Amino acid sequence: MLQSVEKFVADMRQVCETTPGDEKWDICRDLLRDLLKDPELQKHAEAWPVGGFDGKKVDNLLFYEDPDHGFVINGLIKNPGGRAMIHDHGKAWTIYGVLSGNERVVRYKEIENPDGEAGYQEEHEVKCSPGQVDVVPPWEIHSEYAGDDKTIAVIVRSQRSGTFEQYRYYDDGGKVKFPGPNQVPYELG
Repeated sequence: MLQSVEKFVADMRQVCETTPGDEKWDICRDLLRDLLKDPELQKHAEAWPVGGFDGKKVDNLLFYEDPDHGFVINGLIKNPGGRAMIHDHGKAWTIYGVLSGNERVVRYKEIENPDGEAGYQEEHEVKCSPGQVDVVPPWEIHSEYAGDDKTIAVIVRSQRSGTFEQYRYYDDGGKVKFPGPNQVPYELG
């Protein structure tokens, strides 16, 4: 792995061993901000492939999964104008850092439509440019929208997608369980 990523992993392992509860994810945000500044990582990321879509779910690059603490490091690349479906990350914490490009991360709240069906309304948004990090707590409904350029994000999750229950939410209402993005192993070295 790149030296900066090895340092991030060592620091994050230390945080997991010494910081109780959910406080560790605020520390992770600061560690990820530092990692995003690394010129070697930025250069390496230029060659990361845009994730595919198998008709059910998108691809995330899987850089690392911690054998003791379970946290993972993923990469997500979107073409200009790309978006993620409205979704949550179940019980997992997600620390989402933009390495290049600009994204709009939108939080949604569930509402009841006049017909009694569930719907989703935009609650607020966070604009993320390179170096910015957004913390997504468990069960928070959200989506990411790429700007006019390709976006590259580095994501730290408290556990690997596919190991917990999560949902996709339809723009016009309703939700469905889904197993999260495909995890595509990719070396950072």
